[in-house]
Amino acid sequence: MKKLVWLGFMAIILLSCHKTDDDDKGIKQENGKVWLSGGLATCAEQLHLDNGDTLITSIEKIGTLKTGDKVVVKYRELGTNPTCPPYINCEIIEISLMLSSY
Repeated sequence: MKKLVWLGFMAIILLSCHKTDDDDKGIKQENGKVWLSGGLATCAEQLHLDNGDTLITSIEKIGTLKTGDKVVVKYRELGTNPTCPPYINCEIIEISLMLSSY
């Protein structure tokens, strides 16, 4: 009987310690540069990533950043942009300026 109680206790501990990372699923982080066309056209706000991908975002997500700013961006891909393929629609999780190293 003691073994059964002990095994039940261990099972509860192991299950409670199991970390789920469902919220972090699909989140990527890359370096890149901001590109703003200055126009009102679709796909006007872009992040050109160092890995060659181009993310389509909105000016609200970029904030006060300007064209040429180097950034670190955490994002989740939402699929290919139908207006500007092969660019990628994304949800920006976090974006920050890269500190320059001199």
